Amino acid sequence: MDKAFPGFSLSVQEGVATLTVDRPDKHNALSLEMWLALPGLMHGLGIDSEVRVVILTGAGGTAFSAGADISEFAELFATAEGAARFNAAVRSANLALERCPKPTIAMVQGLCVGGGCGLALHCDLRFAGAGARFGITPAKLGFVYPFEDTRRLVDHVGPARAKDLLFSGRLIRAEEALAIGLVDRVVEDAALADAVREYAATLCGLSQFSIQAAKRIIQAVQDGATAVTDAGAATFLGEAARNVDFEEGRQAFLAKRRPTFTWRGWGR
Repeated sequence: MDKAFPGFSLSVQEGVATLTVDRPDKHNALSLEMWLALPGLMHGLGIDSEVRVVILTGAGGTAFSAGADISEFAELFATAEGAARFNAAVRSANLALERCPKPTIAMVQGLCVGGGCGLALHCDLRFAGAGARFGITPAKLGFVYPFEDTRRLVDHVGPARAKDLLFSGRLIRAEEALAIGLVDRVVEDAALADAVREYAATLCGLSQFSIQAAKRIIQAVQDGATAVTDAGAATFLGEAARNVDFEEGRQAFLAKRRPTFTWRGWGR
Protein backbone atom coordinates (compact mmCIF):
# COMPACT_ATOMS: atom_id res chain seq x y z
CA MET A 1 0.00 0.00 0.00
CA ASP A 2 1.40 3.37 -1.07
CA LYS A 3 -0.29 6.70 -0.40
CA ALA A 4 0.58 10.36 -0.84
CA PHE A 5 -0.42 13.23 1.44
CA PRO A 6 0.51 16.93 1.28
CA GLY A 7 4.25 16.92 2.00
CA PHE A 8 4.33 13.24 3.01
CA SER A 9 4.33 9.85 1.33
CA LEU A 10 3.36 6.60 3.02
CA SER A 11 4.21 3.01 2.19
CA VAL A 12 3.14 -0.06 4.18
CA GLN A 13 4.82 -3.40 3.51
CA GLU A 14 4.78 -6.54 5.66
CA GLY A 15 3.67 -4.71 8.78
CA VAL A 16 6.14 -1.83 8.45
CA ALA A 17 4.83 1.64 7.63
CA THR A 18 7.38 4.06 6.17
CA LEU A 19 6.25 7.67 6.51
CA THR A 20 8.46 9.97 4.45
CA VAL A 21 8.74 13.73 4.80
CA ASP A 22 8.65 14.43 1.07
CA ARG A 23 9.88 17.96 0.30
CA PRO A 24 13.47 17.34 -0.79
CA ASP A 25 13.62 20.72 -2.58
CA LYS A 26 13.08 22.34 0.85
CA HIS A 27 15.39 19.96 2.74
CA ASN A 28 12.16 18.32 3.96
CA ALA A 29 11.16 21.37 5.98
CA LEU A 30 7.62 21.07 7.34
CA SER A 31 4.98 23.62 6.42
CA LEU A 32 2.19 24.48 8.82
CA GLU A 33 -0.11 22.29 6.71
CA MET A 34 2.23 19.35 7.30
CA TRP A 35 2.49 19.92 11.05
CA LEU A 36 -1.32 20.00 11.15
CA ALA A 37 -1.60 16.80 9.08
CA LEU A 38 0.83 14.68 11.11
CA PRO A 39 -1.49 13.89 14.07
CA GLY A 40 -4.11 12.46 11.70
CA LEU A 41 -1.50 10.40 9.87
CA MET A 42 -0.12 8.97 13.11
CA HIS A 43 -3.61 8.24 14.44
CA GLY A 44 -4.40 6.26 11.30
CA LEU A 45 -1.21 4.23 11.62
CA GLY A 46 -1.83 3.69 15.32
CA ILE A 47 -5.24 2.07 14.77
CA ASP A 48 -4.28 0.11 11.64
CA SER A 49 -4.05 -3.52 12.77
CA GLU A 50 -1.76 -4.33 9.82
CA VAL A 51 0.89 -1.84 10.96
CA ARG A 52 3.28 -3.02 13.63
CA VAL A 53 6.22 -0.60 13.27
CA VAL A 54 6.44 2.96 11.91
CA ILE A 55 9.61 4.32 10.27
CA LEU A 56 9.88 8.10 9.85
CA THR A 57 12.39 9.33 7.30
CA GLY A 58 13.11 12.09 4.79
CA ALA A 59 13.09 11.99 0.99
CA GLY A 60 16.13 12.59 -1.17
CA GLY A 61 18.90 11.27 1.07
CA THR A 62 20.37 14.69 1.91
CA ALA A 63 18.08 15.67 4.81
CA PHE A 64 15.87 13.96 7.35
CA SER A 65 14.25 17.33 7.97
CA ALA A 66 15.41 20.91 8.30
CA GLY A 67 12.52 21.48 10.71
CA ALA A 68 9.88 24.16 10.28
CA ASP A 69 9.64 26.02 6.96
CA ILE A 70 11.18 29.38 7.87
CA SER A 71 9.78 30.99 4.72
CA GLU A 72 6.36 30.87 6.43
CA PHE A 73 7.49 32.57 9.64
CA ALA A 74 6.79 36.16 8.62
CA GLU A 75 3.12 35.31 8.12
CA LEU A 76 2.80 32.79 10.95
CA PHE A 77 4.34 35.08 13.56
CA ALA A 78 2.67 38.28 12.40
CA THR A 79 0.23 37.99 15.31
CA ALA A 80 0.24 36.39 18.74
CA GLU A 81 -2.65 34.19 17.62
CA GLY A 82 -0.70 32.97 14.60
CA ALA A 83 2.32 32.18 16.75
CA ALA A 84 0.15 30.27 19.23
CA ARG A 85 -1.47 28.29 16.41
CA PHE A 86 1.92 27.34 14.97
CA ASN A 87 3.33 26.29 18.35
CA ALA A 88 0.21 24.23 19.09
CA ALA A 89 0.49 22.50 15.70
CA VAL A 90 4.13 21.54 16.31
CA ARG A 91 3.33 20.27 19.79
CA SER A 92 0.39 18.21 18.57
CA ALA A 93 2.49 16.67 15.81
CA ASN A 94 5.31 15.71 18.16
CA LEU A 95 2.86 14.39 20.76
CA ALA A 96 1.23 12.21 18.10
CA LEU A 97 4.62 10.67 17.36
CA GLU A 98 5.41 10.20 21.04
CA ARG A 99 2.05 8.61 21.87
CA CYS A 100 1.74 6.34 18.85
CA PRO A 101 1.06 2.87 20.30
CA LYS A 102 3.39 1.26 17.73
CA PRO A 103 7.20 1.45 17.91
CA THR A 104 8.50 4.42 15.91
CA ILE A 105 11.98 4.63 14.41
CA ALA A 106 13.56 7.78 12.96
CA MET A 107 15.80 6.82 10.02
CA VAL A 108 18.11 9.81 9.64
CA GLN A 109 20.24 10.58 6.61
CA GLY A 110 21.79 13.97 5.99
CA LEU A 111 20.69 17.05 7.91
CA CYS A 112 18.50 16.73 11.00
CA VAL A 113 18.08 20.26 12.28
CA GLY A 114 15.82 22.26 14.59
CA GLY A 115 12.25 20.99 14.47
CA GLY A 116 13.50 18.02 12.46
CA CYS A 117 15.64 17.04 15.42
CA GLY A 118 12.53 17.47 17.58
CA LEU A 119 10.65 15.03 15.34
CA ALA A 120 13.45 12.48 15.66
CA LEU A 121 13.59 12.92 19.44
CA HIS A 122 9.88 12.13 19.72
CA CYS A 123 10.36 8.79 17.96
CA ASP A 124 11.15 5.78 20.14
CA LEU A 125 14.50 5.10 18.47
CA ARG A 126 16.87 6.95 16.17
CA PHE A 127 19.06 5.16 13.60
CA ALA A 128 21.45 7.47 11.74
CA GLY A 129 23.63 7.17 8.68
CA ALA A 130 27.31 7.88 9.29
CA GLY A 131 27.03 11.05 7.23
CA ALA A 132 24.12 12.51 9.20
CA ARG A 133 24.48 15.90 10.85
CA PHE A 134 22.45 17.13 13.82
CA GLY A 135 21.88 20.65 15.06
CA ILE A 136 19.42 22.78 17.01
CA THR A 137 19.77 26.30 15.75
CA PRO A 138 17.28 28.78 17.31
CA ALA A 139 20.20 30.88 18.59
CA LYS A 140 21.03 31.60 14.93
CA LEU A 141 17.47 32.81 14.31
CA GLY A 142 16.61 34.66 17.51
CA PHE A 143 14.00 31.97 18.17
CA VAL A 144 13.31 29.82 21.26
CA TYR A 145 13.25 26.03 21.05
CA PRO A 146 9.89 24.68 22.31
CA PHE A 147 9.69 23.47 25.91
CA GLU A 148 8.74 19.87 25.10
CA ASP A 149 11.47 19.52 22.47
CA THR A 150 13.96 20.92 24.98
CA ARG A 151 12.72 18.50 27.64
CA ARG A 152 13.22 15.55 25.31
CA LEU A 153 16.69 16.81 24.41
CA VAL A 154 17.65 17.06 28.10
CA ASP A 155 16.20 13.58 28.73
CA HIS A 156 18.51 12.14 26.07
CA VAL A 157 21.76 14.08 26.41
CA GLY A 158 21.61 15.74 29.84
CA PRO A 159 21.45 19.44 30.71
CA ALA A 160 25.06 20.40 29.97
CA ARG A 161 25.12 18.91 26.47
CA ALA A 162 21.64 20.32 25.79
CA LYS A 163 22.99 23.76 26.72
CA ASP A 164 25.98 23.27 24.43
CA LEU A 165 23.77 22.37 21.45
CA LEU A 166 21.24 25.14 22.09
CA PHE A 167 23.76 27.85 23.00
CA SER A 168 26.11 27.21 20.05
CA GLY A 169 23.70 26.00 17.36
CA ARG A 170 26.60 23.92 16.03
CA LEU A 171 26.15 20.89 13.82
CA ILE A 172 27.48 17.62 15.19
CA ARG A 173 28.40 14.44 13.35
CA ALA A 174 26.58 11.16 13.78
CA GLU A 175 29.34 9.62 15.87
CA GLU A 176 29.17 12.48 18.39
CA ALA A 177 25.37 12.24 18.42
CA LEU A 178 25.74 8.55 19.29
CA ALA A 179 28.31 9.24 22.00
CA ILE A 180 26.08 11.77 23.79
CA GLY A 181 22.87 9.72 23.47
CA LEU A 182 21.12 11.76 20.80
CA VAL A 183 20.91 8.72 18.51
CA ASP A 184 20.80 5.01 19.28
CA ARG A 185 22.68 3.47 16.37
CA VAL A 186 24.95 4.67 13.56
CA VAL A 187 25.28 2.68 10.32
CA GLU A 188 27.11 3.40 7.08
CA ASP A 189 24.83 5.45 4.85
CA ALA A 190 24.54 2.77 2.17
CA ALA A 191 23.51 0.17 4.75
CA LEU A 192 21.13 2.32 6.81
CA ALA A 193 17.84 1.43 5.12
CA ASP A 194 18.56 -2.29 5.27
CA ALA A 195 19.60 -2.07 8.93
CA VAL A 196 16.43 -0.22 9.91
CA ARG A 197 14.17 -2.56 7.95
CA GLU A 198 15.88 -5.62 9.41
CA TYR A 199 15.35 -4.27 12.92
CA ALA A 200 11.73 -3.39 12.14
CA ALA A 201 11.14 -6.88 10.74
CA THR A 202 12.50 -8.35 13.97
CA LEU A 203 9.99 -6.31 15.98
CA CYS A 204 7.17 -7.40 13.64
CA GLY A 205 7.89 -11.04 14.51
CA LEU A 206 7.69 -10.51 18.26
CA SER A 207 4.66 -10.13 20.53
CA GLN A 208 2.92 -6.85 19.79
CA PHE A 209 1.17 -7.11 23.15
CA SER A 210 4.53 -7.20 24.94
CA ILE A 211 5.98 -4.36 22.86
CA GLN A 212 2.98 -2.04 23.13
CA ALA A 213 2.58 -2.71 26.87
CA ALA A 214 6.28 -1.96 27.38
CA LYS A 215 5.92 1.29 25.46
CA ARG A 216 2.95 2.34 27.58
CA ILE A 217 4.77 1.56 30.82
CA ILE A 218 7.92 3.41 29.75
CA GLN A 219 5.81 6.41 28.75
CA ALA A 220 4.14 6.34 32.16
CA VAL A 221 7.58 6.35 33.82
CA GLN A 222 8.60 9.33 31.66
CA ASP A 223 5.38 11.06 32.68
CA GLY A 224 6.30 10.69 36.35
CA ALA A 225 4.85 7.33 37.44
CA THR A 226 6.71 5.98 40.44
CA ALA A 227 4.83 2.76 41.20
CA VAL A 228 3.48 -0.30 39.42
CA THR A 229 -0.08 0.92 39.82
CA ASP A 230 0.79 4.38 38.50
CA ALA A 231 2.23 2.88 35.32
CA GLY A 232 -0.61 0.42 34.82
CA ALA A 233 1.94 -2.40 34.88
CA ALA A 234 -0.15 -4.52 37.22
CA THR A 235 -3.03 -4.44 34.74
CA PHE A 236 -0.76 -5.44 31.87
CA LEU A 237 0.74 -8.29 33.88
CA GLY A 238 -2.72 -9.58 34.74
CA GLU A 239 -3.85 -9.33 31.14
CA ALA A 240 -0.70 -11.10 29.93
CA ALA A 241 -1.66 -14.25 31.82
CA ARG A 242 -4.82 -14.48 29.68
CA ASN A 243 -3.40 -13.08 26.45
CA VAL A 244 -3.24 -15.17 23.28
CA ASP A 245 0.38 -14.16 22.71
CA PHE A 246 1.46 -15.46 26.11
CA GLU A 247 -0.23 -18.79 25.47
CA GLU A 248 1.36 -19.03 22.02
CA GLY A 249 4.79 -18.03 23.35
CA ARG A 250 4.61 -20.60 26.13
CA GLN A 251 3.50 -23.39 23.82
CA ALA A 252 6.14 -22.51 21.23
CA PHE A 253 8.88 -22.49 23.85
CA LEU A 254 7.89 -25.93 25.12
CA ALA A 255 7.66 -27.29 21.57
CA LYS A 256 10.98 -25.66 20.59
CA ARG A 257 9.41 -23.87 17.61
CA ARG A 258 9.13 -20.27 16.48
CA PRO A 259 6.01 -18.60 17.91
CA THR A 260 3.34 -17.08 15.68
CA PHE A 261 1.90 -14.16 17.59
CA THR A 262 -1.56 -12.92 16.61
CA TRP A 263 -2.46 -10.10 19.02
CA ARG A 264 -2.79 -6.81 17.12
CA GLY A 265 -4.13 -4.26 19.57
CA TRP A 266 -6.52 -3.46 22.38
CA GLY A 267 -10.18 -3.55 21.39
CA ARG A 268 -9.65 -5.94 18.49
